[in-house]
Amino acid sequence: MSKNAEYDYREGYVSYPSRASEGNIEQKADYIDYGTDRPSKDRYLSSEEWALEWEHVFRKTWLVAGVTMDLPSKGSYLKYDIGPESFVVVQTGETEADLKAYFNVCPHRGNQLVRDDFGTMGENFYCTFHGWKFDLDGNNIKVKNREIFREEVLSGPLCLKKVRCEVWNSIIFINIDGEARPLVEYLDVIPDHLKAYPFGEFRVLRDFEADWPANWKTAMDAFIEFYHSEDVHPELRPVMTTINDVQYDLYENGMSRMFLELGNAPLCWPDREAVNDAQKAFIELYGGSPEKYEGLKGYEYKSALVETKREWGRKHGYGFFDLLTDDQITDDWNYHLFPNVTLNCFSDGLLIQQWKPHPTDPNLSYYWALTLCLPVSDPEIRVMDINNFGPDSFGPPGWDGSERPDRDKPRWGVPEDCNSQVWGHVLWQDAQRVPNVHKGMMSEAFEGPLLSEAEVRIRHYQAEIDRLIGRAK
Repeated sequence: MSKNAEYDYREGYVSYPSRASEGNIEQKADYIDYGTDRPSKDRYLSSEEWALEWEHVFRKTWLVAGVTMDLPSKGSYLKYDIGPESFVVVQTGETEADLKAYFNVCPHRGNQLVRDDFGTMGENFYCTFHGWKFDLDGNNIKVKNREIFREEVLSGPLCLKKVRCEVWNSIIFINIDGEARPLVEYLDVIPDHLKAYPFGEFRVLRDFEADWPANWKTAMDAFIEFYHSEDVHPELRPVMTTINDVQYDLYENGMSRMFLELGNAPLCWPDREAVNDAQKAFIELYGGSPEKYEGLKGYEYKSALVETKREWGRKHGYGFFDLLTDDQITDDWNYHLFPNVTLNCFSDGLLIQQWKPHPTDPNLSYYWALTLCLPVSDPEIRVMDINNFGPDSFGPPGWDGSERPDRDKPRWGVPEDCNSQVWGHVLWQDAQRVPNVHKGMMSEAFEGPLLSEAEVRIRHYQAEIDRLIGRAK
């Protein structure tokens, strides 16, 4: 339905009506009716639910472990922790096809082989407890003092236990399930929708992982709907889509997306004729001049941002901008990669967010945010920091992406760690509310969420969890 028509939940909103014809990547997906029942709050609070999710969801689906730019050479590795497990992904050669992943555990006594988030190990894994060694293919190449072991003890497998590892668009995925379908098939339409974005050209600007006093789903739910935007992110209102503009699409395997348009004065803005200061500031952020576009109205000003950003892309040598649609040039295309990752895709930036279950407690979780930007060639130009988001959200001038930042690990409840300077302004607006939501869920007065059609992505991924567990209707 068009944005100005009376709302019909079966049609929802269409972000790009003129470009939503069948076969276009902007096309709205068919509606899926998940009914109106309140999901049980036990999904968020129960230890039994935690155990079912670990067994049937996290052990059976593709999980984002990192990005290939963190494994530049043979012997470089990254560590990925989720729930009760730890994994290590290592570059064994020169290409993405040479990446291999293992449980991060020595078969001798269970010592974790790597402890840093990423690094370089040389030609082999070395267990710092008893000196066992393994080559990069996981084969045992040394049992220290082998003569003190009875032969029968060492007669079984001594290699590292592998997990599947595949790469899509420079994002590394692992899967514990050896029988799982191929990654690209699992991702459904997403590889096709995002094929014009070369994420391998982006570099890491921010990396942090924080603990959270909330279930992983309580936290993630806040990031897969935009119903909260006007109340939580009021500074976005002059220039970004809000409640009445957002298109939500549901796909196979629990995948989904929403479009967050940027550049036009949105439907909720009181004066859509005038060009507001936020719109002009975005033009200036990308090196343009608002005076050039004085003839445009606020409701059509997105065209100015499209032109300005395309010129920005040409200036910095990013030819792939020519392959992006005008909407991809300016807008935030937000995809949920089931079970626990979202991609906020911009032409010049990518935010990978992940919500990870705690090893034992359903009321705790970990939030990992990896912010990537396109490096710039001009020492006077600043990149946009998505964590802050907006015309005042500048990264360092002349940022060339050559220095990979360490992973920051802010501690919840520590004042110097819990603020907008550490998290980024926009992310902190969401983050500070999540623990309060989870605490409220624990009340006997709360009977489960009452979900609007703008929160249908929540119902969608919960239905996929139900299917995997075996309790789907």
